[in-house]
Amino acid sequence: MSKLVIKGLFLIVGLLFSFQISQAQSDSKALIVGIVKDSTSSDVLPGASILVLGTSNGTVTGFDGEYSMYVKPGNLEIEIRFIGYETKKVSVEIQPGETKSLNISLGVSSEFLDDVIVKATLGGQLKALNQQKAADNLKNVISSDQMGNFPDQNTAESLQRVQGVTVLKDEGDGRFVMVRGLSPTFTNISINGEQIPSPESEFRFVALDAIPSEQLASLEVSKSLTPDMDGDAIGGSINLVTPTASSSKLKASGSAAMEYNSSSKKPSGLASISISKRSENEKFGFVVSGSYSDSKKHSERYKFDNWFDDETPNDLDELKIYDYEIDRTRIGFNSTLDYRFNDKNKIYFKTIYTELKEKEHRRSLTMQSEYDEDDDVVVYEMGNITKIRPEDQGVYSFNIGGSHENIKFILDYGLSYSKAFQITNAKNEQVFENNEDVSWIFDNSDALSPQILNFKYDGNEHDMNDASMFEFDTYEVSKTLAEDRNVTAKINVAIPILVSENFGEIKFGGKIRSKDKSFEVQDYEEYEYDGNSDMTLSQFSDKYIIKGFMDGELNQKIGPYTSRGLWNTFFDSNESDFENDPGKSNEEKTLGDYEVSEDIYAGYVQAKIQIKKMMILGGVRYEHTKFGYKSGVWDEDNEEAIRVDGTNDYGYLLPMLHLKYSLNDKNIIRGSITKSYSRPNFEDLVQGAKFNISDGEAEISNPDLVPVKALNIDLFSEHYIGTIGLFSGGIFYKKLDDFIYKQTTDREFAGYEDIEVTQSINGDDATLYGLEVGYQQNLSFLPGALKGLIVYANYTFTKSEATVKDFSNGEDLTGIQLPGQAQNVGNVALGYVNKGFKARLSLNYVDSFIDEFDGDDLIIRDDRVQLDFNMSQAFAKNKWIAYVELVNLTDSNQVDYFNTIATPKERQHYGFWGRLGLRFNF
Repeated sequence: MSKLVIKGLFLIVGLLFSFQISQAQSDSKALIVGIVKDSTSSDVLPGASILVLGTSNGTVTGFDGEYSMYVKPGNLEIEIRFIGYETKKVSVEIQPGETKSLNISLGVSSEFLDDVIVKATLGGQLKALNQQKAADNLKNVISSDQMGNFPDQNTAESLQRVQGVTVLKDEGDGRFVMVRGLSPTFTNISINGEQIPSPESEFRFVALDAIPSEQLASLEVSKSLTPDMDGDAIGGSINLVTPTASSSKLKASGSAAMEYNSSSKKPSGLASISISKRSENEKFGFVVSGSYSDSKKHSERYKFDNWFDDETPNDLDELKIYDYEIDRTRIGFNSTLDYRFNDKNKIYFKTIYTELKEKEHRRSLTMQSEYDEDDDVVVYEMGNITKIRPEDQGVYSFNIGGSHENIKFILDYGLSYSKAFQITNAKNEQVFENNEDVSWIFDNSDALSPQILNFKYDGNEHDMNDASMFEFDTYEVSKTLAEDRNVTAKINVAIPILVSENFGEIKFGGKIRSKDKSFEVQDYEEYEYDGNSDMTLSQFSDKYIIKGFMDGELNQKIGPYTSRGLWNTFFDSNESDFENDPGKSNEEKTLGDYEVSEDIYAGYVQAKIQIKKMMILGGVRYEHTKFGYKSGVWDEDNEEAIRVDGTNDYGYLLPMLHLKYSLNDKNIIRGSITKSYSRPNFEDLVQGAKFNISDGEAEISNPDLVPVKALNIDLFSEHYIGTIGLFSGGIFYKKLDDFIYKQTTDREFAGYEDIEVTQSINGDDATLYGLEVGYQQNLSFLPGALKGLIVYANYTFTKSEATVKDFSNGEDLTGIQLPGQAQNVGNVALGYVNKGFKARLSLNYVDSFIDEFDGDDLIIRDDRVQLDFNMSQAFAKNKWIAYVELVNLTDSNQVDYFNTIATPKERQHYGFWGRLGLRFNF
């Protein structure tokens, strides 16, 4: 298939040059440049269509509303179209070699002259639909206004409304994004077109909960790649676009709100502000935006192991009860400065800074039973563990660039610097264990809600919340620092061509990106107490008693736990009575630390031409990667941690072909065949090992991993309905080679027995196919007040099959779904607008999917339904808007299980939350 694509691409290029291509002669063409704006608000209109009547020559405006179009000299009639606006025709006389400025103002269609409806509700939707329609590739666009129509606070949650997109949640907040059922590592995340580094020590991909949606002008989800885009994106490429000033009027907007979580029962607040303006001559523009939010969440969870194990007399072998308090503070800032010297030259400087400060307070109780065959008894053990983890992660990026346009070519260039960090200043964990014999009976008749019966301490029935039952075991202290830096330089050149009567372009360019990523275990100590007397939890009790765990499901009170203040005072005063193993500390540091350097050199060439109703875009991209690392591994022979280093160079040639056929102004058919790839995560590739001995878990690296390669085929159609509406649908197919998945096995590791060791390995191949359908429309054709109804719905069906080696007893096991691939994903929303009032009820559904492999078991994430509601009322001529947002109304839980729901692995409960706020727009 790929050879056929390459031959087709070279055939296209050969045909272009075999025709009479007149590029060098300036007397054969002229250049029209300009901006398309709203005639009332002066806002720019991205995605507007500009066409020379009587020809197939045309173009579209970019995100900033600007356009440039090569034309034949003479008297021309130009038609400008934008969904929801009146079509406009302009006569232009242009001389050979001339560059003419033509700025256009469009008025709203007479069908939608209701200023309240258009500007307050549908303006963003109009822009998004026009950008999606104008795109050369398959793309979904969400404007900032559309984001505001849903109660989504961060970028990940806004993306869950897009067809084919799934969001992984953490403590109820959207965090990682998956496109078309592929894990987050297959998705490329960019800001203003440039990849950003990840603050996570383990991953390449970015946790988008750290980026407030208020900082963005739009989100672009590209599901098929063009040669001028980065090629390491199998699932899709997500571009976060920051705003650019569009009006000479000073504009200010912002919001303030209070949030309340039903689980934490604590209030918090959030606020944002944005100011923008262009100079009177519109040459200089600036945007400055900032946001702040403080979210106080609380979650509870069960973690199960050996559930319904027939070989164990006590059906439930292990139960862990967790209570999490999470305090998250998000800070965001962005600014854009741009200057237009003239019609030919402009420059810009963009910066964005986002930071997520998170403080996690975890209290856990572990209850484990093990059958002792020698003594024919069941041995019971309990652990009371308190963990404090303050973590600070952020991303900042600086982009400087510009463009130059003349009669012969269009040049754009850019230089960017971005850095991400993750600082964990203190991850402190106190472990206490039972000091006398304990026993219990589990009632697991309800698999997801166990009951603890007949609890005994020292042979007698006893309360479970007695701190004197627990004796000090270990105290673990660690500090870590992760840093990731990208320096990128790029240049692109587009040269106009004329094939017979058809204008097109040949575009080529290159990019260099230098990455340096590191992870450092700055401190790791595991202390044991060597004092004169035993220490019990009662000396350090925080008096925190969990009552009504899981909304009152658990029949026991749990607690107390370790007071951080009391413990720190004691430890600081008696540090000489504690001892640690320097060898263990050095082992943890050796296995945890790593350094990576990755230099990427990319170049491409593509040709694009419009022949009547058909747009053809084809080309090839080549990316070469030079990779080097230093990390630690566990030497099994000598049973010690050692440092190693290595290098790896590889390159990929990525052919791509896109077809876009416009049946008419409202109907488009798209098709594409592309090649892409995805690099392994750093954690999987080079980070030696991570231990969690209290949980009996470890993760180790695999330096032999190779990137995943993919062939992607898409066929889609779009039907634009009336003035504001879209029905779209299509099919897609992906063939993956060397796909990566996690495998967990029980084994002896690093001197510990029966450790769950997780490692990523390459599979053979996998196929993924599916269909997407989407529908959105303002039902303005209905009578009376019903014309304010708005429908938004989409559905994605995905099917996959993967060949997995060494999954069970060394045998191949086929017919396994790809990890992360949910078969059914959908959104349904019903909205209503009437003058200044808006309301919307939204439902998001994600089917169950395989999360990872654990020995002979599949770990599956259960399906999830989330119901949200928001409404608002505008007043004072729409300058002020009061709003209410309610999230996770059905109190949906997150459940993981082994193979079937009857054998659960983990269940999380985090409640629902709401916001009451006020927005302004001047």
